[in-house]
Amino acid sequence: MPTLTLKDMPAELHSALKKRAQRNRRSLNQEALYCLERATGLVHEVDEVRAEWLKASTESLSRVWENEEDEVYNELLKK
Repeated sequence: MPTLTLKDMPAELHSALKKRAQRNRRSLNQEALYCLERATGLVHEVDEVRAEWLKASTESLSRVWENEEDEVYNELLKK
């Protein structure tokens, strides 16, 4: 696998990348690779994935909760 060495990285960038890696529970190397993959379009944006999941979940739940024969649904409507 190829290796990339970054030279003259600003301390502020290194610090931000390190904090981001800790927040995402990744190594500094893993975080840098992830950022590069996102920047090049090799990884989908997390927001796009979440939006698709949310849409599918909402549609699924609306089918369940629009069932007028559901006892829980009818109880909630009474309140």
